[in-house]
Amino acid sequence: MIQLSDTRVFLEVAATGSFSEAARRLRMPKSSVSRQIERLESAVDRRLLTRGARVVALTEDGRDFLPHARRLHDCGVEAESIFRSCAGGAGGRLTISATGPFARAFVVPHLPAFLDRYPDVEVALWLTPARIEVGSGPGQVDIAIRLRSSASADLSNRKLADIGFWTVAAPTYLAAHGAPERPQDLAKHRLLEIGPPNKAHEVELRRGRDVVTVRYAPRLQIDDPEAVCAAAEGGAGIAVVPQFVAARPVASGALVRVLPEWAPSPVPVHVLYRTDIAPPARVRAFVDHLSATIIDCEI
Repeated sequence: MIQLSDTRVFLEVAATGSFSEAARRLRMPKSSVSRQIERLESAVDRRLLTRGARVVALTEDGRDFLPHARRLHDCGVEAESIFRSCAGGAGGRLTISATGPFARAFVVPHLPAFLDRYPDVEVALWLTPARIEVGSGPGQVDIAIRLRSSASADLSNRKLADIGFWTVAAPTYLAAHGAPERPQDLAKHRLLEIGPPNKAHEVELRRGRDVVTVRYAPRLQIDDPEAVCAAAEGGAGIAVVPQFVAARPVASGALVRVLPEWAPSPVPVHVLYRTDIAPPARVRAFVDHLSATIIDCEI
C-alpha cells in the first residue's frame, strides 16, 4: 500500500536530485528519507531512483510514476484542506502557462486575491509563447491560457473572452508617410507584425458588414505584442496590436489609431485543462476565479 507521506518524499527527492537536500527541505533526517523511499519502492515493486555518489536520478519507472505520485499527493492535500478550511478543498501546486502580455494584464493582478482565498494553493505561472502541454507529467501544466486555441477531446477548451485589436502608428510615422485612407492602402505602408515567420501576412478588417482582407509584406516581425507596440511608438511603421496593449500609448498620444472605423477581427482567448479525469479543486477554483475577473476587464 502506497503511503502519501512517501510520495511527498519521493517528489522532493525527484525535484532536488539529492537525499540530503530533500531531507533539509522536509526537515527530517536523511535516514528517514532513505527509509521512506525504500518503502515506496517496495510498495510499487519498482526501482524508482538511481543512487549515485553525488546525484540521485529518476529511473525510467520513476519517470513513469512521477505524475501519479504528484496526483496522489495533491489529492491528499485537497482532502486535508476540506476539513482544515472552508475553501472548498483547493490545495496543492497549481501550474499555469500563459503569454506574458495577457498574463501581466489579466492574470497577475488578480493572483493575490486568489491566493488569499485559497491559502493551501501554491501557484507557478510560466509566461512563455511556447505551447506547453496540459497534463500531469514532467514539464506539463495544469492550465494553459491560449489564443486561437483548439484542443483534443480530453481537454476543456473554455472561452474566456474575445481580444479586440487596434491598428496604430506613431504621429511621426504618419507625418512622414501619410495616413492610409482605406484598408487597401495598408499594403503600401511599413507593416509591423506579431508572430513567427511562418504566419500568414494578412489582416482582416471589418466595418459593419464590409470585410476587407489586406495582404502585405511585413517590414518587421516580433513574437511579442508589447515589443511590436514599442517599435510602432518609435516610428517603425503601422501595427495591429491588442487593444489592452495599445490603450495606454494611445491615451498618452504616443500612438494614434489608424482607420478607426475599420476594426481588425477579434481573437478568442481560451483556458485549457484536463477533463479526462476529474479536474482537481485547485484547477476548478482558478478557472472560476479567472472567468469572474475577466468579465470586469476591458479586453
